[in-house]
Amino acid sequence: MKINRVRVPASYNISRDESESNPLILGCDYEIDENESKGFVLKWKHNDLQFYQWIPSRNPIVFSSFKGQIDVDYSESEDRLHKHSALKFINPMSNYTGNYTCQISTFDDLASATAHLQMIVPESNFTLGLQRETNGSTVVFCNVGEIFPLPEVSLSIDNEKVSDNVMSKEVLEFSGYYNVSVQYILPDQNRNMKLECEFSIPSTDYTRRTSTNYNGSAFRANGASVQVFLGFIVTATVARMLTMF
Repeated sequence: MKINRVRVPASYNISRDESESNPLILGCDYEIDENESKGFVLKWKHNDLQFYQWIPSRNPIVFSSFKGQIDVDYSESEDRLHKHSALKFINPMSNYTGNYTCQISTFDDLASATAHLQMIVPESNFTLGLQRETNGSTVVFCNVGEIFPLPEVSLSIDNEKVSDNVMSKEVLEFSGYYNVSVQYILPDQNRNMKLECEFSIPSTDYTRRTSTNYNGSAFRANGASVQVFLGFIVTATVARMLTMF
């Protein structure tokens, strides 16, 4: 008896539009001989806490906060020893992030395998902009709104990352999502330059980038009190896979 693989995605995006959401399914691929299957039990654990149990010829049992969140009728196989080994989540939530362990056991043997899942709530807005301050300086800002988990955000000028920017973050009280803002004062607001903002979720392939060209003389002509939004969301996802599952 052995587990070949646990099918747990490295990350899962929670869609804000339920009609566009994809199912979240975790699978456990294992080998077991029918002749050695006496006392077979399959369990799933989240961060070492058991929340699912299935014994062949019986219905699956769901425990703890996952109760009502797993489709107990879901099946990927009609095989007696594999029928309810996979999990289909009904309403995936951000607090499902963590390590998932599939454990199988008989009276004589035990095996388990673990993989990590990162839940992602995509941003509600992503803005790159400029603002003229009352003291005459020009501030570049990049805002990422209502995202989970906390992203890494960076600003670049002419393809060089800015190291001395100022980042602020706000945790929304009811959702636990983040609002993040990065700001940087332009050292030379008179020259033309390319501005870029990028953010990513660590240990996942989720990355977004937006950029714009800054015309120093044209921006000065707008006056000291005018705020100009130059950036907007780029719809294409940057394919940069940081983890594999």
